[in-house]
Amino acid sequence: MTARSAILADLSARIRQLERARVRTVRNMPVSSSPAVGLNRLLPDVMSLRGGLIEWLSDVKGAGGTSLAVLASQSAIENELWVFVDGQQQLHAAGFASLSLDLRRMVLVKPERPTDVLWAVEQALRTRGVGAVVCEVDRLSSAAFRRLQLAAETGGSLGILLRPERVRHQPSWAEYRLLVRPLATAGPPSASHPRRRLLVEVLRGRKGFTTESVIVELDDADGRVCLVAELASATTAVRATGA
Repeated sequence: MTARSAILADLSARIRQLERARVRTVRNMPVSSSPAVGLNRLLPDVMSLRGGLIEWLSDVKGAGGTSLAVLASQSAIENELWVFVDGQQQLHAAGFASLSLDLRRMVLVKPERPTDVLWAVEQALRTRGVGAVVCEVDRLSSAAFRRLQLAAETGGSLGILLRPERVRHQPSWAEYRLLVRPLATAGPPSASHPRRRLLVEVLRGRKGFTTESVIVELDDADGRVCLVAELASATTAVRATGA
């Protein structure tokens, strides 16, 4: 069996398992009440977006951009599968436990060859039963970007692309392009509730280009996100920290 066939076989098996044990009630995630206060006001469609792509840009590893991208999209996924395509061979399922992500609905794909990464993302986006596909993507040609957009549209799934900030001025087929930057917290984090403060800025949305932003605080202990500041207040905070 080839590597590509193995990826499709694994997806198919997990989807069949999910459909046999499908629960009609949606899991009560902490994000359902917290990010909606700030992110829903800034991004009225992102929390329920399906059939499209969202780019989350950040140049700081471990700043919380990946966690925030997952949390902000959970309400759109309901009880379908999450597929994480790990071309860097760095992700571990246990790392998502604090986000209240049901690990039984998580498929971690680790392509052996770099050329299979975008192929795996495209196939997962087209697969029925997949709610969201998450992948760290650096270089992405316009043609490949368009294929991913069409795959998400065909499968009715959500593609979450984690990308470096330097691509912010490149053409995009995503519904939203969001920039995430870490900020200093107001006080020292406690051992029981380590916190990360993040600026989330909309670089591109369904209504075109914009510069709206919010500041949110991510609690690493329980995956909760709370609103800290909005719009003008966020801009002032960023200037104050020198970000």
